[in-house]
Amino acid sequence: MRTPVQHLAWGREAEARSERRREWMIKAAIWLSLIFLTMIAFPRKEVYQFTVQVGEVWQHNDLEAPFDFALYKDAAQLANERRQVMLQTPPYFREVPDALARMQMNRDSVRHQLERIFTAYVRYHRNMAQGRLEIAQADSLRYLELRRNARVKLTPEQWRLLSEDYLAHALGNAPSRRSPLYAQLLQEAWAFGVQVLQLGLIDVPRDSVLTEELIVRSEAERSERIVPVSRVFGLDEAYAAAREHFARQFEGRAELINTAVAFFRAILVPSYVYLRAETLHAWQERQARISPTYGLVKAGEVIVQRGQVITEDIKRKLTSLERAQQERGGAVLLWKRVLGQLLLTLATYLFFFLYLFLLRRPIFDNNAQVLLIALIFAAILGLYAIAVRLPTLAMYAVPVAIASVLLTVIFDSRVALFGTITLAFIGGHLLSYNFEFVFATVFAGTLGIFSVRDIKNRGQFFLSAGMVFLGYLVVLGASALWHPAASGRFLSDLLLVGLNAILLLLAYPLLWVFERAFDITTDLTLLELSDTNRPLLKELSLRAPGTFNHSLQVANLAEAAAAAIGANALLVRVGALYHDIGKMVKPEYFVENQRPGMNPHANLKPRMSALIIASHVKEGLEIGRQYGLPRRVLDFIPMHHGTSRIEYFYRKAIEQTGDPNLPDTEFRYPGPKPNSKETAILMLADSVEAASRTIEEPTHKRLEALIEQIVQARIEDGQLDDTDLTFQDLRQIKQTFLQMLLAIYHIRIKYPGDEAESLEPDAEALRTSSASRGA
Repeated sequence: MRTPVQHLAWGREAEARSERRREWMIKAAIWLSLIFLTMIAFPRKEVYQFTVQVGEVWQHNDLEAPFDFALYKDAAQLANERRQVMLQTPPYFREVPDALARMQMNRDSVRHQLERIFTAYVRYHRNMAQGRLEIAQADSLRYLELRRNARVKLTPEQWRLLSEDYLAHALGNAPSRRSPLYAQLLQEAWAFGVQVLQLGLIDVPRDSVLTEELIVRSEAERSERIVPVSRVFGLDEAYAAAREHFARQFEGRAELINTAVAFFRAILVPSYVYLRAETLHAWQERQARISPTYGLVKAGEVIVQRGQVITEDIKRKLTSLERAQQERGGAVLLWKRVLGQLLLTLATYLFFFLYLFLLRRPIFDNNAQVLLIALIFAAILGLYAIAVRLPTLAMYAVPVAIASVLLTVIFDSRVALFGTITLAFIGGHLLSYNFEFVFATVFAGTLGIFSVRDIKNRGQFFLSAGMVFLGYLVVLGASALWHPAASGRFLSDLLLVGLNAILLLLAYPLLWVFERAFDITTDLTLLELSDTNRPLLKELSLRAPGTFNHSLQVANLAEAAAAAIGANALLVRVGALYHDIGKMVKPEYFVENQRPGMNPHANLKPRMSALIIASHVKEGLEIGRQYGLPRRVLDFIPMHHGTSRIEYFYRKAIEQTGDPNLPDTEFRYPGPKPNSKETAILMLADSVEAASRTIEEPTHKRLEALIEQIVQARIEDGQLDDTDLTFQDLRQIKQTFLQMLLAIYHIRIKYPGDEAESLEPDAEALRTSSASRGA
């Protein structure tokens, strides 16, 4: 039977196995999702239509026709033939046998409405003249209502003209031999309408009829006849002709002309009505008889030879062969193609993920970072899927270099290079092994990686765009010189590459999004945080100037040491600048901010002093979170002390209690211990800088002994156990610290005969400084 301890160990091991299994399942889901998206990106029908372009050079082996197959017309040719059908098929119209009678009814209806309107107007004026205002008001409202509902639509000025004329006739103020103006205009409209109907009037504009003839059906006679389009009026043409006729009749008087045209519109009835359904049916019948093919390719005939330039005729043969193969092979051919594409996709992604697994294991084990890489890949895949289906856009417009730049800034140039190669391979697969695209993409992406490898500001993204454009220009230019036939598409590809380079500028806002969504701290962010004019550092310099100066010195020491052993020097410097921001809360309790003779610890018990000293870690974390410091920078605040002991106040407590075995739990920092080279370097630099100030006469040997003592103390206390610092790293760090301190204190080398110096620093002074500084 298992003991309780064994049960506990077994349970922890089972939980760890379950967690590892879950992590692997997440990675598998991410990988399968990428594979699925890539398979969707492959064009499923007429692959040659999208992947083979006129002017390219055929890179594959000679291709012969495996069987007889018909040549299919391309979409443009079929569309033109269908257009010709529409131009040659007369539209159908229905004859209106009683059009003249209907127009007469419209005329009579308009005359009747006008009579009622003008009668109301006359009554209104008579009642107004007789002082019957209420009745006149009712007549006025009726007059306006009748006008609004009239069949003919006139402007207020036209109504006023006709109403005043009718009133003059009613009051006997007009010549008796002349009829009212509205009657004259209506008669003119009627007379010209009769002329139009005698020729024939269709109810659509005449220019909408694409043929020279139209077919008129007579339902009464159950017959059809062909009528030349030139012998009929269209609606627009009839209105224009009426305006010209009335202009001659009324000698250019605009109000009379416009009113007569309005009457003409109100009474006109077309003699032929367009039959839309019948016309469409006739078009469809004739278009259905169009043959989709126009020739035949015999079995064994050479379609294209290796190195031959693709022409329109060759491309049409390729697409026709592919279509014939699909019709013959059906599902079997489709599955073969899909299986081949799947195997290529698996091999390509295996190339990238094996690199991460074998050489970049920390990235591979971090599912958040794997997901970020997958999202960048997925975005490029989506653009690939669009571009490969739209030859006018083409694949060169896809900004693969965005992925190159983002991966470089977020991770490093090696991850970016493998990612760029992977995406270039995928694009080449989509284009049926297009080597030119693969090489151009890898070359341009590599230049983009190089341009941001040591990025110092966000303005370098503009340099990257230029470098990527140059990379594409070199490869495409070389292709155009090597294969003169490719020069025909050089300018069009170059325009797409220009668009590609412009889209690269989107890397800047995308980087901002990824940094915040995935809690990533890039060198760009670190550079911005290293600016001492930032609000948080500015506040530190005002509230705790001694601490601010101490942080600057520590930053210089730590940065130099990190650079010496190949650690992230910029990260260490930023961590050093912010590691003591918690001292802003109670700056007077730390010796670097105290004035001579003012030490608040003198009136406190050692435990209370230790509690205040240790509290700057917690307070620093809270301030850092308020100002939005990244997690990687926040880690330096608790780790620069780790779980080390506040030595001075611990020894002072022993002296006061007389207990040499006093527990030190209350005199240790909360931790955690440093977990990286960078945080460990900061711990050592912080302690060394603080202690070096306690040496009254800093010499080479004294500083060397001081550094050795501090580093050894941290090792013995177990503070460096969780880091991967080697003894060689520690030797290099100590040597760098010594060189920096010698430069700071301007110490010259001792010559023979100089007074011997002590090898040990003042230990008590060291302990006092380390405690009161919180180092």
